[in-house]
Amino acid sequence: MFVIAAVAAFRSLQKRIYAFVVVVACADISLAIFVMPFRLYEEWNSGWLLGKWFCLIVNMFDGIFCSASMGILCCLAVERYLAVCKPFLYTKLTAKMTAIVISACLSIIFVAWSVFLFNEFHIIGIEDLVACLSDGACPLVLNLQSALFFSSLTFWVPSLVMLYCYWQIFVTANRHMRAIHDTTVSDAEKRTYAASRKSAKAAKTLGIVIGCFFLFWLPYFVVLIGDALEGFQWSIQLKICVMWLGYLNSMVNPFLYYIFSAEFKAAFKCLLNCKRRLSENGTVFSTTGEPN
Repeated sequence: MFVIAAVAAFRSLQKRIYAFVVVVACADISLAIFVMPFRLYEEWNSGWLLGKWFCLIVNMFDGIFCSASMGILCCLAVERYLAVCKPFLYTKLTAKMTAIVISACLSIIFVAWSVFLFNEFHIIGIEDLVACLSDGACPLVLNLQSALFFSSLTFWVPSLVMLYCYWQIFVTANRHMRAIHDTTVSDAEKRTYAASRKSAKAAKTLGIVIGCFFLFWLPYFVVLIGDALEGFQWSIQLKICVMWLGYLNSMVNPFLYYIFSAEFKAAFKCLLNCKRRLSENGTVFSTTGEPN
């Protein structure tokens, strides 16, 4: 909520890059409201007493909101890649195009999870196992085909895309840094390279956020695939632990923004102190990200 409030309140944060950050924050909040309380309820009561259809809805929300975070972070990595490595193409992107990309990403995730779960495609071949596990419980069990499909759609493929984008950003930023110190480069080119390096610096914070997401969710997807391959014989305690480790990532993100982003740190401090000093042009922060 602090992330959303900061972007809404301070004009310096109202940029294309932070639209993706706000969507990730909304997915985290939705996960905390519509999924985590019911997972805690199930653990606290050692069972599920809310009915099959409500269980199905909770499982759908679980898949959608977790997948939405990964999908939007992947879009964010591509956006930073274009800003640093393809600046001329990046200038052609509009707010409308950004909204279309975000909407398309969320729509694909929503349709995929709802179609698979409500048509029970995810339990084909393991109906007896699911019937046994669902007796007094609400597990999200995927057959091997569904596990491979959803893990590829929401984790493995986006992870490869993000690794490629940030590797290219790293290479490009280093090349521009060397060019800035090259005496044969014109002043105009140096200004272009400097602007690109500024974009790369902004990408660093988001790269840390993405890296943490990868570390928190990697055990879950390894267990998801491994358990399906081994005939669902892995410990239920292990599955619960890796699931909550993934949920924990939603809590970590705002702290990462505060620690690694000067703009968010200043915005959070202003929100906590209930002080908002406006400059003559209506902005709160200077170009360096420090309060005016």
